[in-house]
Amino acid sequence: MRFFAAILLAVAVLTGCNRQATLSSLAGSYYRGDGTGYNVYLDLAAGGTYKAEWHGCFGTYGMASGTWLVDGERIVLSPSSETGMMKGHLRELHIVKHDGQFVFVPDLHDDYYRKYGPDRYSAFHRQKK
Repeated sequence: MRFFAAILLAVAVLTGCNRQATLSSLAGSYYRGDGTGYNVYLDLAAGGTYKAEWHGCFGTYGMASGTWLVDGERIVLSPSSETGMMKGHLRELHIVKHDGQFVFVPDLHDDYYRKYGPDRYSAFHRQKK
């Protein structure tokens, strides 16, 4: 019986790695883009607010701001303001562990993501300071 309980505990610990993500551990500046027309910068504040900007070859294409929270293995964004191309663009991001860090993937079923994984174009990565 103790052996069975130890196995259940080990499975719970190993499968719950993303559940350790909190507002404070995920707060920071993130980037997703192709380096040309699609460059989205996302700032998540530990207090639960966010700002996002889409930049491209011709300047700023749109901005969004509002609140965010962690819901299981997802980040849920609730905008209070959106302009331009950011209208309706970000609502939910899946928290994925990659190379020892958390990255945020908008769509786990996207063909590009399924083929190439969480690269700079398919996922938000924390920006180096």
